[in-house]
Amino acid sequence: MFSGDPIFVILIAGAVVGVLLTVVGIVKTVRYQGWGKQTWAPPARPWLGAAAAVLVLTLVGGVIWATAG
Repeated sequence: MFSGDPIFVILIAGAVVGVLLTVVGIVKTVRYQGWGKQTWAPPARPWLGAAAAVLVLTLVGGVIWATAG
């Protein structure tokens, strides 16, 4: 299935970047206020927003690519 297409590299990179941004946001939240809190830390919001955007764009790109071919 993997034939070296650039789309696979882009989709995998998008997923990895999205997950890493999510991890950074969670770590910043935990360091800011500890485990068990119900609100996100202000320093983590941009990281989590960026993670959501990257993951959504990656998912949309993958769906478009899968249905186009």
